[in-house]
Amino acid sequence: MRVLVTGASSLLGGAVAAALVDRGDDVTCFQRRPPAPGLRHAPGDIRDRDAVLGAALGHDAVVHLAALVVPRAPWTDFVAVNVHGSAHARQAAERCGRFVHVSTPSVAFRDRPAMGVGAEAPTYDGRDGYARSKTMAERLVLDATAVPTVVVRPHLVWGPGDTQLVQRLVDRARAGRLALPDGGRALIDTTYVDDAGAAIVAALDHAGPGDEAAGAAWVVTGGEPRPVADIVDGILRAAGITTAARRLPAPVAAAGASLVERLWRGDEPPLTHFAARQLSVAHWFDQRETRRVLGWQPSVGIDRGLQHLADWYADRNG
Repeated sequence: MRVLVTGASSLLGGAVAAALVDRGDDVTCFQRRPPAPGLRHAPGDIRDRDAVLGAALGHDAVVHLAALVVPRAPWTDFVAVNVHGSAHARQAAERCGRFVHVSTPSVAFRDRPAMGVGAEAPTYDGRDGYARSKTMAERLVLDATAVPTVVVRPHLVWGPGDTQLVQRLVDRARAGRLALPDGGRALIDTTYVDDAGAAIVAALDHAGPGDEAAGAAWVVTGGEPRPVADIVDGILRAAGITTAARRLPAPVAAAGASLVERLWRGDEPPLTHFAARQLSVAHWFDQRETRRVLGWQPSVGIDRGLQHLADWYADRNG
């Protein structure tokens, strides 16, 4: 299959592109930065409709991962990249034949526990720009689709080289600025990057006419709910950090994060209100239907993933 992958310079996008190449697919990576060595590069910006459509010529499918994933940015930037960019990717896929759109479970976040649920409706309309724009994008790509479309929502993807979750935790722990709302007691799902990548490849295979997966969203996780503190402590140990994160009552963390957001002058505050609330309430997902429909199972999981992460840090630190 000839596949255009947008956003392949990200941790997850790179894993998807590599998995497709490893199994023999013909892959083109569309993004501004060059992808990993050995991957074909079609340079361009997802905000440029003509560039996206041109890059998709001659392909059979589009896997769309390009997104603006930051705690804070101008709303117009979130819309341009996450909403309009997704529209461009969808239009490109309509010239190809099938479409996989990578979203996030945050599109269904309601600031209350979600335990053993599936992919609930994308209804988030809060103040977090990333989650709100991804909600709009998901609705857009599933609205009257012209080609078979599968939406995948991987939850808290992490692994070696991760700059979104792992590096933020490590940097803040080293600076003494890492605090866990409610003591990190909330039970959450996470997804090791290779498992998330394999699920997206499986979604591509099931993005065919009449397939049960098409026209719907599917939450993907490793299926091993654990307390936030256990996950964070495991990541910090893998990075060689023995200092434990501070624990804060959930209301204090949320109120403090709101204040910091208002006063913070940089691009990335230490903690946002949205993140504080997400870390304070349990959210884990029933994976039985996702695995049945996609024909996919995670193969790495948390413990092996943490060992891979520890090995990566050990190699990096000599």
